[in-house]
Amino acid sequence: MKYVFRLIAIISSFALLFAAYGGRVDPMVWTLPSLATLALPAVALACLVLLVLLALFRQWRSAAVLVGALMLSWPTLRLITPFNLTHPDADPDKIQLKVLTMNVTEFNWMNHPEPSKNMRYILDENADIVVIQEGLVYFPYEQLGTVKPMLEELYKKYPYRKKHFFDVGILSKYPFTEVKSPYLATDTLNYFIKAWDVDAPGGEIRVVSMHLSSLRFTENDSRVIESMNVPSGRKRRIASVTRKLDNGFQNHARQAKAIRQLLDDTTGDVLVMGDMNDTPGSYAYRTVCGDDLRDAWADSGFGPTYTFHAHHLYVKIDHILYRGDLELQSCKTVKAGESDHYPVVAVFQR
Repeated sequence: MKYVFRLIAIISSFALLFAAYGGRVDPMVWTLPSLATLALPAVALACLVLLVLLALFRQWRSAAVLVGALMLSWPTLRLITPFNLTHPDADPDKIQLKVLTMNVTEFNWMNHPEPSKNMRYILDENADIVVIQEGLVYFPYEQLGTVKPMLEELYKKYPYRKKHFFDVGILSKYPFTEVKSPYLATDTLNYFIKAWDVDAPGGEIRVVSMHLSSLRFTENDSRVIESMNVPSGRKRRIASVTRKLDNGFQNHARQAKAIRQLLDDTTGDVLVMGDMNDTPGSYAYRTVCGDDLRDAWADSGFGPTYTFHAHHLYVKIDHILYRGDLELQSCKTVKAGESDHYPVVAVFQR
C-alpha cells in the first residue's frame, strides 16, 4: 500500500508543478501547459486533500514528496491565494492615490435598459484614476433617464477623461496625455491597449489599460467544461472548447509581448490595469509582469478571489500591476455592479 501512496504522491506532485509552471512555456510552441495553468487551483486543492489522507495513514515519505511540491509551487500559488495578514500604515506625510479597473460589459445596457449600478459604484468608490474596458462608448447614455444625472456627477468628478472606440477609457482627476506607440494598435477582436501619462501628485505615472482578446465562451461551452457528459456531439463540443482555448492563449501571447515592449520602453512609475482574460501564473501574465512588475492582489490580498463570474466560471482575470516608487497600501476585489466582471481597487502612497 505504501508504494501505491508513493506513486499517487509523485504523480500528484508532477501535476501540481506542471500546472504551477506551465505558464513559462510559450503557447505558440505548446498550448497544453497553458491549459494546465487554468487547473492549478483545483490541482492544489486536490493535493492538500491528499496530504491530509497521507498524514492520516502515516505515509510520511509520500507526504514529504507532496509537501516539497507544494513548497516549490508556492511562488505561483501565492499569486492565486496570498496570505497577507498585515498592511502598512498610511503615512500622513505622503500622497494617497486610489485606482480602479473594471470591465463594465457595455454597462450591461442590453439586459438593464437603465444601467445605473456600474456607474453608481464607480462614483461611490471615488478613485483618483479609473480605467474601464468594454465601455461601449458610442452608446448615447445621455438618453437614459437614470444615467443622465450620474453622468453630470461623473463629468464633474472626473474633468479629465478619454473615450476610445468600443473598448477602453480613462477617468481621471488629474490631467494626462495619451501615449503614442506602435505597440498600442489592435490586431484581433476584443484586444485593445491604451496608455496615458497622468500628471498625478508626486510625479507622472504611466497608466496602461489592457483588454486582451476574449476566449469567446458561450453558455454551451461552460456546460461542456462543467460536465463532459454532454448527451450529443460531445467530442465536437469538447474540441470546440479546446480550440477556443488554444487560439485564445496564442493570441494572448502575442498581445502580452506587445505590452511588454511598451513597458520596456517606459521609465518611471507604471500602473498596468485591466482585463487580461488570463489567470495569474499564465504565460500572458508572466510576460506582462516580466521581472519588474508586481501584482497588487498578491502583495496585499488575503485568500482566494475571482473577478469573472459568468458561464459558471470563477477566475481572477482582472489585474492591477505596478512598479516604481508606488507604495502599495491595499488591494481588494468588490462584488459590485451589474457586469460579469468584478472591479479591482488598489490604494498606493508616494
